[in-house]
Amino acid sequence: MTLKFPRLTGYRLLFFAALLFLAGCAAPPKPPLTGLVPGREVETIQSAITISVKTSHRNMGGRGFLVFKRPDRFHLAVLSPFGPTLADIYSDGERFTCVVPSRQTAYSGRIDELPDRDGLKAWGMMRWVVEPAPSPGPALFRDRLNGSGVRERLFYDELGLLVRKETAEGDRVDFRDYRNVDGVALPESIELANPQGDTVRIAFDDPEVNRPVEEKALQPDLAGLTVLPFSSFKGF
Repeated sequence: MTLKFPRLTGYRLLFFAALLFLAGCAAPPKPPLTGLVPGREVETIQSAITISVKTSHRNMGGRGFLVFKRPDRFHLAVLSPFGPTLADIYSDGERFTCVVPSRQTAYSGRIDELPDRDGLKAWGMMRWVVEPAPSPGPALFRDRLNGSGVRERLFYDELGLLVRKETAEGDRVDFRDYRNVDGVALPESIELANPQGDTVRIAFDDPEVNRPVEEKALQPDLAGLTVLPFSSFKGF
């Protein structure tokens, strides 16, 4: 049996030519990453960010501001769609504090006490996310025990940049679309996911790297607030 195909003439030919043209233009290659300073690493980040949080109960998105200081301290201000601060999230090593200004209340405790609500479990992964990674080996991945004694696998690209790491327990973080910021390779976005199905995506908007960070920007001001354990947290 001989298969017969329709002839591509007239409008059909123009249509398929247009499809091929659009397919070729849809994802232009990114320019090569150049100008990085050897040995220069991220010590601090200050940046406006876009946040997306997905959990089994709800999806949230918005804007905010992130201040990070190595090794594991950060302050994340999450803004509501109408402008006021929805929450201020602080991490200092093993301690995690979430301030909800509208309630004049703060919730504080160890990272392992974080509740399974509103993606807070995923935020608790930030200490692992910013943990310094070893240099890549000959292969594009390597296995190790991380700072918490958990086995993990790290994946690198051809430039030796960390693009993903995942633990044997099911936690995962992806570092996407690196760019040069003052000689340092910084991903344009970070996406965290945990075994519970929570995901948090952070995209940086015009970040400043390795600028001085004021100490008060990393410490929650609890004066006049009711401070409760995370067991009392019922959501934003």
